[in-house]
Amino acid sequence: MSKGAPNWVWVFTPLVALSFVGFLFYLTTIPASDDIDKITQSLTEQAKTAKQKIKDSAKQAANEALQKALKDELPENVKNETVNKAVDNYEFFEILENKDVKVEKVAEYKSIPKGYNKDGKKIQYRLKAASFKTQERADRMKAQLTLNGFNTQIESADINGATWYRVFAGPFENRSKMNKAQDQMVSMGINPVEIKTTL
Repeated sequence: MSKGAPNWVWVFTPLVALSFVGFLFYLTTIPASDDIDKITQSLTEQAKTAKQKIKDSAKQAANEALQKALKDELPENVKNETVNKAVDNYEFFEILENKDVKVEKVAEYKSIPKGYNKDGKKIQYRLKAASFKTQERADRMKAQLTLNGFNTQIESADINGATWYRVFAGPFENRSKMNKAQDQMVSMGINPVEIKTTL
């Protein structure tokens, strides 16, 4: 038996050659990058045109429906040529598209920090424990409150020609602390008056 190439070589080699030729043919069918860009641009323009046509058709249909509704609502005695012409020229969506809508400017909301009023001034709380005609009685009240842990002051005031000595407790950092001090004074038999001032 003569030596030669195996039988599969004679089958496989033509198949490889045919595949290579087919691949080369496929490469010739693929467009160059410039051609791909042109195709993409063309498709984009076609899509824009189609979108605009749909938009225009929708506008026209809506305007026609509105014009018909307006005509149907008009009384018979005013359906003259001038009115009909005005209705026919009425482009509802065009008017809305070109109309400027003015929005009122609303002031920005600013939160007020706790312990401050709307003008940004700090609120101070004090309690007026009592008012006396004599300095001595005011001093006794001050001593009593000081012994119970209160920060106290005596302020004199001229009221209707007479001098009064007023005893104050505070100031307090916030209303909560003032309320607590007020409850403590009530338990001592004192009915204080809340004084709120701004700094």
